[in-house]
Amino acid sequence: MRITSRRQFVASSLAGAAGTLASSWKRPETSLVQTAEAQAAFDIVDGVPGCSRIALLFNVGASYEPATGILDTLSAYGVPATMFMMGWLAEQQPWIVQQIAAYGHVVGNHGYLPPELTTRSDDDIASDLNAAVGALTWALGYYPGPWFTPFAGASDDRVRSIASSLGLVTVGWGVDSMDWQPWATADDIYGQVVNGVYDGVIVEMHYDAQHSVNGTAVALPWIIEDLSAQGYSFVTVPEISGGC
Repeated sequence: MRITSRRQFVASSLAGAAGTLASSWKRPETSLVQTAEAQAAFDIVDGVPGCSRIALLFNVGASYEPATGILDTLSAYGVPATMFMMGWLAEQQPWIVQQIAAYGHVVGNHGYLPPELTTRSDDDIASDLNAAVGALTWALGYYPGPWFTPFAGASDDRVRSIASSLGLVTVGWGVDSMDWQPWATADDIYGQVVNGVYDGVIVEMHYDAQHSVNGTAVALPWIIEDLSAQGYSFVTVPEISGGC
């Protein structure tokens, strides 16, 4: 069954370099996530309720045309976001992550290569995460921070534990915009998000998926306007992981 449309709703490999760079990382304090909701596979999946806040999470690394209009929309509405970029893309096209950072958004780690981490060995997981942070640090010129979300949301207690041993905070989400689906339109994406949000939710979207340009970027101002009208404010993942 297709979801409610907007109109209906309104009507009703730098692996080597990574090893060197990783030596300077600082392990995050546990207070970063102590007030947020967690699951076995993630350190955080939701913020605390009672704050009327939403965090927009954008994954980057599908390698379709980047929807740079998303940055313009976020800037126009004064909405901060957290963008998790794959290491291979940061290595090959550093301008993308540099542009995201220049707009003031939080940059996170989305792993280095696409194979789901839950299918890989412990050593391969650690190597992938090290390479990703190394690539991001190289592209940005500074360590971006501890925030990590796995490719395809594929995490379990083993993946989370390995990420934690490397000083990373594993982030999940409560609402998937489904903008990565081949059938996704702007109306579909809007309805998936607005009909699913709740206080403290982290919403997953994509910056360079198949329909990011003609779907996600188009739906984003509708989402921001209508959720703002409902009394929600938009914050980053680091902000929503703490108290109000």
